Amino acid sequence: MSALACAAVAVIGLFGAAPAATTASSAPPPRSADPDRAAAIDAFQRAFPGVSDAEALRRIDAEDERVALLEQLATQSPGTYGGAWYDGATDTQHLLSTTPAAAAAFTRAAAARGIDATTHDVDFSLATLIAERDRVNNGTHRGVPAGATAGIDLKANRVVVELPASTLASVRRGAVALPATMRATARTAQTTGPEVCATHRSCSPPLRAGVQLWRGPEKTYSCSAGFTANSTTSVGRWVLTAGHCGAIGSRWGNGTQSVGTMRARYNWNDVDAAAIRIDSTYWLDGATWGWMYDPSATSQRLPVAGRITSETSMQPGQTVCIAAQSIGSGIRCGVLGDVNDANARGMARVDGIDTCPGDSGGAWYRYSSTGRIAYGIHHGGKLVPSTCHGSDVSLFSTLPDIAEHLGFAVHTRSR
Repeated sequence: MSALACAAVAVIGLFGAAPAATTASSAPPPRSADPDRAAAIDAFQRAFPGVSDAEALRRIDAEDERVALLEQLATQSPGTYGGAWYDGATDTQHLLSTTPAAAAAFTRAAAARGIDATTHDVDFSLATLIAERDRVNNGTHRGVPAGATAGIDLKANRVVVELPASTLASVRRGAVALPATMRATARTAQTTGPEVCATHRSCSPPLRAGVQLWRGPEKTYSCSAGFTANSTTSVGRWVLTAGHCGAIGSRWGNGTQSVGTMRARYNWNDVDAAAIRIDSTYWLDGATWGWMYDPSATSQRLPVAGRITSETSMQPGQTVCIAAQSIGSGIRCGVLGDVNDANARGMARVDGIDTCPGDSGGAWYRYSSTGRIAYGIHHGGKLVPSTCHGSDVSLFSTLPDIAEHLGFAVHTRSR
């Protein structure tokens, strides 16, 4: 997991200071020609019924300012900031603090940005919980039995440790004591499933997130392209996808054109990601980077405005969407339910959308009228078989986690 130290620049892209919250009078008209707007509004209203189209859009757009607040608090007060979540039904930002003085300071900071906030007293800072979680998942926490995995329950302000039944029984009868930062739960059978299929898609340059990729000499279409990226350790241009989609050395392409070879891969705990180095001059010559595929957009592409570099930019209640092979039909947006779901490998969970076979490797992003912020790479859904555009849940690996394990920085249209 990425440290909180870089939270001050957690959203990188077209924006400098985050824009002020959009007012109802200045907001663009709901359900306009913007291909994502209606889908984002629908997702918000499914999660928070009774909100009008115009008000839903205003609250979605105001997330830019809320994210700026979260990054500010995480950077300036790492020892007392306990995390956050957003309630779209009441348009309330919930902030967690470890001291009364911090609660007062957080309230003032929110008010200065025009944000209606409620504070809650908690025992531990988010930085402490993240550090504890990472030690569990890395197998270096001496106070936790070997083989445990962990996520974070923000509202409960605890690290949730999944244990085998025999170890859990020892914890419950007091033979094994977990640290005060943690609570134990039974290890659940893995019900998450990758989503692969055999359908076809072909696009001309630029290479963009959301197109479908084929694998191997048989050119079997199986997964979606994620964001294009630069490596922090190697030269060249790359495109991300899911780690479960293929093996190191496998060849990938789109339509009649080869893209390149998978040269980096990680599929463990909260990361399911891989990187294909773009070797073909068809994609490289005169290329521009930082695009997503959308069949209804001008030139069938949408710009990536920014990317997160810290999970402090994420909170439950945010409206997020996916660019993947199935976006031409059905549900494409949902609401972030958990940043680290302990029952799903610690991945980010999106409620209200179960994506389709072939979507694995696709690109998750936060939508607002001011731009699309890259969040992560799609893993799959919790239901096997997939309900395909049903209103279950979807899971993805966050970009900060991918950057830590694989070392890639997603392209934006400004960089």
